[in-house]
Amino acid sequence: MSCSFCAPEGAVADVEPHALFADEHLSTLTDTLTGTLLQYGDAGYDAARLGTVWAHEECLKGGREKFSPETHPTETWNLDSCEFPAAICVVAGVPDVEACVRYCAASGERLAVAGGRHSHTCMAQDAFVVDLQKLRSATLEKTDGGPAFLRCGGGALNGDAHGALDQSGYGMTLGHHPGTGLGGLVQQGGHGPLEKLYGLSIDAWVEATVVTADGAARTASATEHPDLFWALRGGCGNFGVVTEFLFELMPFNQYLPSLQRVHLPVPLLCPSRVDVIRGWRDMCGVAPRNVSPLLIVTPTPLIELTYAIAPDDTVETLKQETYLGWGSPVVVEVTTRCYVHEISWDILGPSSDANLAGNYYPTSALLAEFPDEACAIVADHVARAPSADCGVICNQLGGKAAEVPKDATAVPPRRRVLAHHQRGLEGVALRVRGRRARQGRRLGEGPPRRAVALRHRPLRRALAGRGRRLERRLRPGSARHGVLGRELRQAPRAQGQVRPGEPLPHQPQHRAPTKVARRCRASRGRSAARRIAIARRRAARGSCRSRPCGRASSASATS
Repeated sequence: MSCSFCAPEGAVADVEPHALFADEHLSTLTDTLTGTLLQYGDAGYDAARLGTVWAHEECLKGGREKFSPETHPTETWNLDSCEFPAAICVVAGVPDVEACVRYCAASGERLAVAGGRHSHTCMAQDAFVVDLQKLRSATLEKTDGGPAFLRCGGGALNGDAHGALDQSGYGMTLGHHPGTGLGGLVQQGGHGPLEKLYGLSIDAWVEATVVTADGAARTASATEHPDLFWALRGGCGNFGVVTEFLFELMPFNQYLPSLQRVHLPVPLLCPSRVDVIRGWRDMCGVAPRNVSPLLIVTPTPLIELTYAIAPDDTVETLKQETYLGWGSPVVVEVTTRCYVHEISWDILGPSSDANLAGNYYPTSALLAEFPDEACAIVADHVARAPSADCGVICNQLGGKAAEVPKDATAVPPRRRVLAHHQRGLEGVALRVRGRRARQGRRLGEGPPRRAVALRHRPLRRALAGRGRRLERRLRPGSARHGVLGRELRQAPRAQGQVRPGEPLPHQPQHRAPTKVARRCRASRGRSAARRIAIARRRAARGSCRSRPCGRASSASATS
């Protein structure tokens, strides 16, 4: 397999991670393990830390059908956030995971989990990493006359699950990237192209095997340890190391009608980029739950992908004015495509080499609404992106996923209409590698690393900037300034909530200015410290001048 690394193998850390302390806890761990324990500097440490980048030929049509841990090994997707752990333990089974958790609890080592390795913290600096790449099993289980189930190991990828479901007639919501791990995807909720009709991934999750902080493996479900199971479904992996998932499947036709349209925002010939985004937004507003739209906005083309995901849908479902009657696309293609071997790989682009392992600065947001202002922000930031490899991916949410009560799972609010994902490649929006190490700080100490965006602020920051500015203006003590402050100050009295003369809830009471403060206001040309010192001296002298000196001397003479 021809492989290339975006980060050099054998790279040296700016600050070397600490070595594991050779004590009885480490001896117990090494005697118990059947997997491999690698520390910084050991042979094979870099290969375990970086993983293996997928070969391009294995991502093309024909290579996708052979998806396996051998052809598509677990890769550290975002090498920009790949730090230098103190140790990496490639576990061979659940007993190894239990031993690692007990060791970390006894020695005080910080534990990190590497599943599909799309997480930003799976290779954290100075951490003890539990690597689940050997636990990539995915098995379809059918029962006579009953439901079908999918049983996956803790390190399984989307591609492993797709391979097990291929030609089975069953399916569930999985992620957009075949290399994403189920551990991170599912425990954060599990958004995907099928969620409008089948719900989130956690809605199909019925049982888990999890190693908790005491180092014991437990089975969690709706009837066994229900509180733990509730927290796992949306708790983002903070309650244990999940080593096995069990999902209940639904009938699914993997050959889906697909519509692809390509827009080129050429002035005077085609609609502008913001007009295309608004048109797509309006189309999403009338699309039924069996239609799943996705829009990829890049500096050059805008690629629109729409799937009809119901089992009885045909290409005629997408040949309607709702989906074809807006914009001026240069490419329009309506056909039936295989979800397992084609649609689930669309995120890699037409050449199947996009979004593979590399140095990325990704960010994302779930939006409750997508107004014209947000459309303009997306168009503006994509137009100013300094590289064609930057882009914004927008996909519609909702449907069945939004119908689940908000307290049924630990996932954040489901009633969102749009998911936005933004990414930039190295040289466009790249984190400052080693910045914390050069400052002499270890991970977890001091402020977090900042992102250098090179004139390209993330969309999420732009959308939230106005809210943060508004929040600052609403803080107690600052709302009394400006037009907004005056409106807020007058609104409670206008509604009869505060009687005249009473202080407002957001306005602190102020005492009358003292003599020192009045003297300070009279000398604004000086520095603050000097004004205070002068005012105090004048106040002290003024107390003596308040009485005529002759009166004081005559009084003393009289006495």
